[in-house]
Amino acid sequence: ESFKKDVSVADIDVNFLKRYERWMLDNGRSVTTIGIYLRNLRALFNSKEIDPKLYPFGDGKYEIPTARNVKKALSLEEIALIYNFEADPNTWMETARDYWIFLYLANGMNVKDFTLLRWKDIKNNTLSYVRAKTKNTRKTQKVITVDLKPQLKEIIQKYGKHSLNQNDYIFPHLTHDMTPERERAVQQQLTQMINKYMKQIGRVLGINKDITTYYARHSFATIM
Repeated sequence: ESFKKDVSVADIDVNFLKRYERWMLDNGRSVTTIGIYLRNLRALFNSKEIDPKLYPFGDGKYEIPTARNVKKALSLEEIALIYNFEADPNTWMETARDYWIFLYLANGMNVKDFTLLRWKDIKNNTLSYVRAKTKNTRKTQKVITVDLKPQLKEIIQKYGKHSLNQNDYIFPHLTHDMTPERERAVQQQLTQMINKYMKQIGRVLGINKDITTYYARHSFATIM
């Protein structure tokens, strides 16, 4: 609607999509954002409600742009600096560092999966979970198993909300009565908190990168 009000299906042809892409770029939108929007639009055109003759996507027509996925990884030396960084006790900076180290050592776990960990996921010296991102996309769910290294055990001991109920969450961020919307908001806020303080730690350590939770994932994969 910002680009063109009262759009009809018949308006959306190859020329329209090219002009829309240029308008999005001129207004500071990334190629990734354009791709997300237009894949949703393409899904509508793929429905049986619209005449296939009007389909503007595909070979010889409009191609949805895709961004090159630049992996963000730290060196082992940079990770050692973070691991040995002395944050003031009982501060958000200390929590962010510890959580980031946990994500890194736990096979590059993401924040959503971190908040969803339950006590029943721990068996002996391993932590097993199914990625929330792929939980509903596979007929056979792939279980990720993490070796519970001493550093991970220390962080669980330090921040975990210990419970005899094996179904309770390990870390004190989610509750069973939360709505999915509230869960997502908590996960986003926690991610933002970790990112905010990790960037500050990076500047103090002289690491010329905006360290985020994505760095934990890609650093684990790269170093392994």
